[in-house]
Amino acid sequence: MADGGESSSRINIFMNMTTKIISPAAGPGPSSLPPPRRRGKAASPAGAAWPLVLASGSPRRAELLRQAGWSPRVFPSPAPEPARRPAGVPLRLWPACLAFAKARAVQECLRRPAIVLGADTLVVLDGRIINKASHRAAARDILLRLAGRNHEVVTGLALLAGSVCRIATAISVCRMRRWSNRELEEYLDSGLWRGKAGAYGIQDHGDPFVELLSGEFSNVVGLPMKVLRRELASLQRELAGR
Repeated sequence: MADGGESSSRINIFMNMTTKIISPAAGPGPSSLPPPRRRGKAASPAGAAWPLVLASGSPRRAELLRQAGWSPRVFPSPAPEPARRPAGVPLRLWPACLAFAKARAVQECLRRPAIVLGADTLVVLDGRIINKASHRAAARDILLRLAGRNHEVVTGLALLAGSVCRIATAISVCRMRRWSNRELEEYLDSGLWRGKAGAYGIQDHGDPFVELLSGEFSNVVGLPMKVLRRELASLQRELAGR
């Protein structure tokens, strides 16, 4: 979404928007944060000089990046999770706002220049966000609501490098098949629903119970790799031209 001279204005727009989402009083400021848990240089397949920092503790996102040839430094974002989407923020823009807030919070903690990648994935059914399940009963309710129906998986990406910014959104459409009582109970027993949007991971089963109808498979896992490559290449071109 951001190109060339528009980077600074895009950053300002998203900073203003995320100010409504995350208040400084809601969490610790950069000066009070502990040092990153994991260290080490990162390199991209394109040979970019700037290290890549993943502003997420998601093992699935880190693995997708490693499979693609990156060696990201993992720095879970200190940005607090908002309880709800503010009125006036479009649903499909909301994941990008959260991704930007996460990336910006990490960027403010770093002492050296880096490309910071933030991401947030939501499941949407009938125009409403399906939140992560906090307990088994909630997971059961979510899975039964999704069964036999199409839903959207929306991921927002934010790439920040100094004042250079790229923001993007990817959407995939999936359909979950209906569960037998035994399948549902076995899946709930496995605990694989924990910490996942929609209470499922499309990568978890050899016999998929979720069919991808359109969009990227990796988007449903948590990181749309085609979109990421495009936006990262655009950002790197701008950095090289400075």
